Amino acid sequence: MPPRVTLCAIIKDEADGLLEWVAYHRLMGVDRFVIYDNGSTDGGRALLDRLAGRIDLTAIDWPSGGEGTVLSFPQACARLLSIPDPRRFDWWGDGAIGPQMRAYNHFLTYYGAETDWVLFIDADEFVVSHEGVSLPALAARYGEDPAAGAVALNWRYFGSNGLQAPDGRLVIERFTRCAPALFSGHVHMKTLARPAALDRMVIHAGRLAAGWRYVDDQGRPVDIRDLAFTPAISHARVQLNHYSVKSRAEFRRKQARGLAPYPDGHPEKWDGLDEDYFRRQDLNDEEDLSAARHAAAVRAEMARLLA
Repeated sequence: MPPRVTLCAIIKDEADGLLEWVAYHRLMGVDRFVIYDNGSTDGGRALLDRLAGRIDLTAIDWPSGGEGTVLSFPQACARLLSIPDPRRFDWWGDGAIGPQMRAYNHFLTYYGAETDWVLFIDADEFVVSHEGVSLPALAARYGEDPAAGAVALNWRYFGSNGLQAPDGRLVIERFTRCAPALFSGHVHMKTLARPAALDRMVIHAGRLAAGWRYVDDQGRPVDIRDLAFTPAISHARVQLNHYSVKSRAEFRRKQARGLAPYPDGHPEKWDGLDEDYFRRQDLNDEEDLSAARHAAAVRAEMARLLA
């Protein structure tokens, strides 16, 4: 039997692309979703409830908490890493750590034992297998190494394709221009892991328990720098498409909701989400159709989920 893969994420006001994202990862073999809703007001929570009647999806209301608490991201990481026993910590109570890190570690505490592997990504990130292999099959392959506790999936940044607003097509259809494969920002990574191997989870990467190691998409041991970066980029088998800006209109919505690691009211909630951010990440140098080729299947799955 292939291993079970669960997707864990936190969302806020991302209803426009949410159904597509769930449908896409269903087709990739995710069989359970645990989604933390950080106060959506755009219908996203209602959509999750509707999907929960059709698939194995758990939606959790996850307010920011900690309003007014001034704790920088490095300080929040330090607090997280200093907790003696994260499985006994009150993840509802310490809002200063920030909603995203609290959500991920709440998942490990209460749901980690119910799955073989967990994928921690955001709703603007799509896993692409260049070999057409499902996530359970990939997890089984990585799991052949008994010491492989987590896999680093390198980003590939996608730009706006010059679009000003959504036009009715899917995200994976509209945004097919991206940064060059060796763009330095692609050392950013996200994590597919065995919950049993994770001592605790930050955002991009986690701290592993003794005896476990990270590997790259090819299964090679890799050292993670600053819990967020790999020393080199590897897209040989898998890449994580990161649609970080989308169209101009969608970027404005991203600006409005702010940064997921910070609670509402935090002074850094909207730091850096400006025109310079858009210019830096609006990368359209090359064409990549690796996700777009699944568009027809994704639309069919979306229709099935709403039927």
